[in-house]
Amino acid sequence: MLSVLLRTLASLQAVKLPTLTARSHVSLIMRAIANTINDDSLIDLPNRGADLLRNHLRRLQLSPTETLLLDGGTGEELFRRGVPDDRKIWSATAIVNEQYHSVVEDVHRSFVKAGSQAITTNSYGITPGVGFTDGEEVKRLVGIAGQIARRAVTTSSSLTPSALVLGSLGPLVESYRPDLIMNHADGVVAYQFAVHGLYPHIDVYLAETMSCVEEACQAIDAISIFYCGLKENDHDPKHPLLVSFTLNQDGNLRDGEAVVEAIPKVTEYAYRKKVNLIGVLFNCCEPESISKAMYEIRRDTRIQQYLQHPSLELLSDSLLEDDRPPTILLGAYANRLTPVDPEWTLESSEGAQAMRDDLSPDQYSSEFVHLWRSSNRIGGVQLIGGCCGIGPDYISALKKQLEQ
Repeated sequence: MLSVLLRTLASLQAVKLPTLTARSHVSLIMRAIANTINDDSLIDLPNRGADLLRNHLRRLQLSPTETLLLDGGTGEELFRRGVPDDRKIWSATAIVNEQYHSVVEDVHRSFVKAGSQAITTNSYGITPGVGFTDGEEVKRLVGIAGQIARRAVTTSSSLTPSALVLGSLGPLVESYRPDLIMNHADGVVAYQFAVHGLYPHIDVYLAETMSCVEEACQAIDAISIFYCGLKENDHDPKHPLLVSFTLNQDGNLRDGEAVVEAIPKVTEYAYRKKVNLIGVLFNCCEPESISKAMYEIRRDTRIQQYLQHPSLELLSDSLLEDDRPPTILLGAYANRLTPVDPEWTLESSEGAQAMRDDLSPDQYSSEFVHLWRSSNRIGGVQLIGGCCGIGPDYISALKKQLEQ
């Protein structure tokens, strides 16, 4: 019953997100149900990247040595190219103001030119936490971000896009702050609008910079509920999902939970909700934090059954249950920021977080990414890229390493 209520509330027109769960008038709910059933925006959607996604997943699943090269940090690259760094809405400035749409597209194309096989929509900052409390506005703006990304990977000379499009679902309130997340019901409803708006333009959903399992589960529920409303036909594909957690300096999630505990939880939750979770990643943290997380993953026996390419010497037949979730890929895309204060908020920050001066493109590639893929590349990362401060030059360096 709760899921039905959330689905109907999520389709109310121009509703203010923080008060969604208080809206319960019967006539409004009935109109919402009608709107959901008759939503023509989901009819005859072109499944643009389906073949490309299928091919990438096939090769990643067949061999642990295969990789998918992601993009880098879109927001910081936008600011470097002249988009104002608004401390209120951050990179959403480039979507709200049409004059910067071409800059967003140019950034996407720069990453593809550098070697990215997947780019991420610039929808991370379009959330209630920075003032976007009108659900329909959120849906419209993330849709614009999706359209720009799709244009960037579309060429007139080929029916196949040049890269996959990942639809970014960022934290609803603040990055890195598990103590500030919405309650579950409100969070699910808020994510519904972004899920809906991105849907026609993307190949994969990416719930990124999740500070805790609960935050990721809100996004999973929103996707699950949205899919329940889709018609069962070839024109309504159910995009898979990637979940990416941000880590503390000790390699644990921002709420202190160990990655070897979080991965099974989020994998099993998505499985129960019938959402196709294909990978768990780590992002928007120091690369050293990811190295610590990977160390724990490689030496933990229990988690191997959840991995597409487990460490075989740790995998026991007794761990393989009959009814278990599909296995997942691992990924990582660190940032180049100096460590962030645990009490950090976007609005209270006086300016952009300082960048490190000890993490060159070659250092990131050889001292970190190379190790994440090592150990015979079993139990290692296959989805690789960068976050804040990792520009096209870093992606180019990663591409060169992967080709060796």
